[in-house]
Amino acid sequence: MKITNEQLRETFLSPQMSCYFEKKLAPLSSDEVLVRIEETLKFLNIATYFHCSIPVAKEIDDIWHYWILETREYQRLCSMLQGQQFLHHSSNDYLRCQGEGAHVHENDLEEEVQMLATYVLNYGPLQKDRVRYWTFAAYIMGKNDWDLEKLNEWLVSAEVAPCTGQ
Repeated sequence: MKITNEQLRETFLSPQMSCYFEKKLAPLSSDEVLVRIEETLKFLNIATYFHCSIPVAKEIDDIWHYWILETREYQRLCSMLQGQQFLHHSSNDYLRCQGEGAHVHENDLEEEVQMLATYVLNYGPLQKDRVRYWTFAAYIMGKNDWDLEKLNEWLVSAEVAPCTGQ
C-alpha cells in the first residue's frame, strides 16, 4: 500500500510547522509549499534507509534547513520517521574540509536508481509537478529522452536494495 501525500502531512506536519513554512516561503502558493514539504518528507524517510547522498533540488534542501532550525520540531520529526533516528546534515563542502581522512561518498548509478525506485515503491509514480525536485530523475529523463511514464516504468522494474555507502 502506497503512502499518500495526505498521510505524510497528517503524520508529520503540525499546523504550527505548516504556518512556519508558509511564512518562510512566501510568496509561493500554499499548494507549492505543500508539494515541497511532501517531497522533503519523502526524502527524509528515504534517507533513513540510504546512508549516502540523495540528490534533491535546492528547494527540498531549503525545506530541510528550515526544519532543522526549529530544533525541537526537527527532533520530533526524526523520531517519527521510518528509522526513528536523528538525521544529521553535513554538506559535501564541509566534509571535504575535514582533511585527508574525510570521506565524501560519491553515489554510483545503482545507488541513484535504488533511491528513486524506493520512492516509487513507497509513494507511487513520480508526478509531473514533483519530478524536478529529484535531480537524478530529471537527469535520467533528459539523458534518455524519456517522458515521465517511461521513467516510472523503468523504476518499477528496478530491484531495490539500500546502498551502504557512508
